[in-house]
Amino acid sequence: MKPRRVALFINTLNRGGTERNVAVLCQHMDKSRYLPEVWTLHSGGGYEATIRAAGVEIHSLGRKRSYSPAFALRAAREISRSDADLFHVFLPAMMFYVGLARTVCRAAQPIVFSEATSLVTSRWQQPVRAWTVRTQCAGYAANSDASRAFLSTYGVPPARIRVIPNGHDISHFRTPLDRHVVRTAIGVGPQDKLAIFVGRLVDTKRVCDLVEAVRLLSDQAGLLRVVIVGDGPERSALEAQVLQAKLTDSVQFLGTRRDVTDLLRAADLFVFPSEMEGLSNAMIEAALAGLPIVGCDIGGVRDVVESGQQCLLVPTRDPQAFAGAMRRYLYDDELALRHGAAARNHAEQAYAIENTLERLYSLYDQVLGAKS
Repeated sequence: MKPRRVALFINTLNRGGTERNVAVLCQHMDKSRYLPEVWTLHSGGGYEATIRAAGVEIHSLGRKRSYSPAFALRAAREISRSDADLFHVFLPAMMFYVGLARTVCRAAQPIVFSEATSLVTSRWQQPVRAWTVRTQCAGYAANSDASRAFLSTYGVPPARIRVIPNGHDISHFRTPLDRHVVRTAIGVGPQDKLAIFVGRLVDTKRVCDLVEAVRLLSDQAGLLRVVIVGDGPERSALEAQVLQAKLTDSVQFLGTRRDVTDLLRAADLFVFPSEMEGLSNAMIEAALAGLPIVGCDIGGVRDVVESGQQCLLVPTRDPQAFAGAMRRYLYDDELALRHGAAARNHAEQAYAIENTLERLYSLYDQVLGAKS
């Protein structure tokens, strides 16, 4: 049977959670069943090489600036000429252009829309997003219960939204690793307890609360090392906060890394003070690495791990509570090992890429079956 073509629409291929998900789909999708292609607003990005290496074609719409009417019409015409059987759109910005292709240029392909959680930056965005998503899509996917609740604010009935978690290649976490070599390379000694944060350095991740929690753990100065993996607009402010708190010996900024899996497996504790998540890839990968996790008690985190069984969750914006949870793991190795093992067992069952793809194929089959 000839494979059906699915066009995956994503704003950019820069390094981020949704972009990672698209890249993983391109790597692992059964191309005898569904043949993917990728459409972006801009060319380039950290995941472009990964996607091309998987033999997947990339189309860039070449947007120069935001919300140009001339560009919007040109993009809609170009999208409408696609010979894909199905459009799968990630994130509302790209949905705007795909929606135009359908309403203005009469593109016939059914649309599946995926949502995590998206910030609205202008007053008119929410009603435009809601109308486009609600009226133009044949199927909906959310990566967690929290994301499904967010998507339902667009007016989509929750019963129409399938929860399809982010998929991960768990084989990456089973290869041999010399933890000592990885730790030595970043200046971490064998007696140190290594805590790691992975994510974009933006306000909603609340890394400032993590830094304050480390300051409150001053009695652990000779024991605790914290590495912050990722980059973003808050980095300069965070580095200044670390300097002012005299934590430069305890907190290290590693920037964007390609060895995140190895760094996680070499760590002792994962710390994640974010106050808003759809479904955190970093949390899932930390669980797959067998790490005990300190996070905040929000929907997108509770969907990954269970507090008291696989992690310790505390209220958002509460560095004191966050420091207290970190201290529990630092002083109780048995608790840390037990929670880390439980988190790994759960993540391997819930987030393997094979399971995600089967759920996605089922949604695609349903949407295309309804069309025919």
